[in-house]
Amino acid sequence: MPYSSSGVGHNGFDKADLHIHTKCSDGLFTPEEIVRKAVHGGLKAISITDHDTVAGIDKAKPLALELGLELIPGVEMSSAYKGYDIHILGYFFDYQHSELKRYLDNCRRLRTERAERMVQKLGKMGVKIEIEQIIMKAQNGSVGRPHIAAVLQDGGFVKSFSEAFSKYLGSHSPAYVKSIETHPQEVIRLINEAGGLSFLAHPAQNVPDEILRQLISFGLDGLEIIHPSHDTYRQNYYREIANEYFMLFSGGSDYHGLKDHEDNFGQIWIPYEWVTKMKSRLYPVMKG
Repeated sequence: MPYSSSGVGHNGFDKADLHIHTKCSDGLFTPEEIVRKAVHGGLKAISITDHDTVAGIDKAKPLALELGLELIPGVEMSSAYKGYDIHILGYFFDYQHSELKRYLDNCRRLRTERAERMVQKLGKMGVKIEIEQIIMKAQNGSVGRPHIAAVLQDGGFVKSFSEAFSKYLGSHSPAYVKSIETHPQEVIRLINEAGGLSFLAHPAQNVPDEILRQLISFGLDGLEIIHPSHDTYRQNYYREIANEYFMLFSGGSDYHGLKDHEDNFGQIWIPYEWVTKMKSRLYPVMKG
């Protein structure tokens, strides 16, 4: 754990969690439920970072305003580079920016097409499920592999999510289909054009150092330092790299609502000071 988590203001830290998923992509809770959980958990600020969609922001906004929770516009965008799936977190952008909205609408279509291809592959293996079941499971949100895993579990084809991924859906498994193939530099540009900041999500997962440094050269603003998959060594390691390139820090629980991640919410967090530094990068004090 990055810091003690025994309440707001402990050791002078207000808490923020900038990596949370809702039912609008592959989380189990609605945006409104996430807002209530965040307030209950003593968080000062959150960002809903659903996969390739910003649909949850408007849903969460009225309740966040009412309850005094700072809601930072966020998204986790898929990209691919040299055979690696690269996830880019965007923050503080105009989520109604026309080019970004067009791009995300197209991503939603591509995600459904990807799911259809995976259903076809599963069918050839004798695992018969329907794309309609997956779309229903996603509740018309951004379709992803967790929705397919849930349908497989419902149908008794697997006993758990982890079995669904290891047996069928993981990147080296037989029903796998590649994700969105956009170059990360294009994703970074889209976030930048919409006035936001771009961060590499969970660099310890599947991003070797030589790839990381190439991604930094594309104009990333920061790295996700705090993440459930980052132990203290990795946190310090990526913090040093970020400092070397004068980059910002981010982080959060990567919360989806799954039972094994329940303890992460309100427990894995970043100091609000990191949010303040992001704002300073975006809105430097005018001089003269």
